[in-house]
Amino acid sequence: MFGETLTEALLALPVQDLPESIVMTMAVFALLGLPLEWRKIAAVALLQTVTNLVRLLPIAFGMHTVILAISLAIYTRLFTGARLSKIFLAIATCLMVIFIVELITVKPLMAVYNITYEQAVKSPLLRGLFSLPYELALLTLALVKNYFNRRKYEQVSR
Repeated sequence: MFGETLTEALLALPVQDLPESIVMTMAVFALLGLPLEWRKIAAVALLQTVTNLVRLLPIAFGMHTVILAISLAIYTRLFTGARLSKIFLAIATCLMVIFIVELITVKPLMAVYNITYEQAVKSPLLRGLFSLPYELALLTLALVKNYFNRRKYEQVSR
């Protein structure tokens, strides 16, 4: 992303990529109606975190998002056996949440920190800070959907 160095990419792994991968995986599982099994979530999230190094490749801006969406779908399929069509729908829903939250929060955050968008995405620490609003939105989505999934399951099993 914007000529990211290996050092910046490695710093971004624990600051942005791992938390983002965890909440995105949780949200996808919940949207699929799957239980939030932490071992499966951790495995998918760790694989997805490592896959985030795709940002180092000399590819067009935005292509890393496509690659990451496909890799998340593949990892989710491998660990859950869920249908790919449903997985892609869950991922698309998550991407829409991210888009909407970023649309609402990025400009105010840039104004508060008096920085440009390019400065924000160049710094792994700022990227981690700017990703917090949508990570919280995805976490909320995952936990609320999981709550209703569990209630539905409990009602069916009575």
